[in-house]
Amino acid sequence: MYSKVFKNTVHKGMPFAVSVEPNNTCNLFCIECPTGLNILQRPKGRVSLPAFKNIVDQIKERTVMVNLYFQGEPFLNKDLIKLIQYSKNKGLVVSTSTNAHFINEEIAKDIVQSGLDELYISLDGVDQEAYGKYRLGGDINSVVRSIKNLVAAKRKYNSNYPVIRSQMLVFSHNEHQVERFKELSYSLGVDVADIKTAQIYNVENKSHLIPKSKKYSRYTNDSEGKFRINGEVKNSCWKHWSSCVVTWDGKVVPCCFDKDAAYVLGNVLGASFVDIWRSGKYDRFRRNILNRQNQVEMCKNCPLSRG
Repeated sequence: MYSKVFKNTVHKGMPFAVSVEPNNTCNLFCIECPTGLNILQRPKGRVSLPAFKNIVDQIKERTVMVNLYFQGEPFLNKDLIKLIQYSKNKGLVVSTSTNAHFINEEIAKDIVQSGLDELYISLDGVDQEAYGKYRLGGDINSVVRSIKNLVAAKRKYNSNYPVIRSQMLVFSHNEHQVERFKELSYSLGVDVADIKTAQIYNVENKSHLIPKSKKYSRYTNDSEGKFRINGEVKNSCWKHWSSCVVTWDGKVVPCCFDKDAAYVLGNVLGASFVDIWRSGKYDRFRRNILNRQNQVEMCKNCPLSRG
């Protein structure tokens, strides 16, 4: 708030939350995901356990939460449970997300016993027809089975954690299933059922994906009949003062919308995270957000830049 009012971007604090990317590969081919479409330009890989420990050790004193996701399916990193455990041992709140195709009974047990606080599960429909239109290569029965395994493990070990959050990206082909999605989620034992608007990259050529209901859409038909994202860029975004993302290979980027790491502000595996977070380069980036955010490419398709 101080920076917004006084246009002073000097930042002496630390981020509340840091997202660390376990890996940037995936088993699915989602139609509006740069990983699924195989259009990411940066190298593919996964964070090693020693590298991850290095990152956590640098942020643990004043950061509250670590999110173990960015691009890719986190459970493709064979060390994911160890990443969770290490973070918890350092006193951090830990969240991750999954397309839920790998959670058998044994992994469900490991998840519950790891101390994971929150788990987002993608469930974009209530039947294979709707679910499979976006999650190409995915099987809704695998997702349902994974949820059941997790719920059973929580009960077996008398644990309230992780909080299981099912998440539905709403498109034109599944918007009629929103209420049924909630019913299915809660019947399976999910704690929270989240509805999320979908990002569409080439909105002019893929406008058929946009939901008819404005409640579920980020986009509006303008006076010329063209679709554009709702609202105008506000030169204001709290994200860049309270959180950031670290890619699997250590690059610090300002936001989860920088999927291809176009705005690298440093590499935490070769420099101090604190020095990067408070650097002149980061300061200049924040100044751009406050003065000319509409020129920052990654902000152009982001709803937070308009709120």
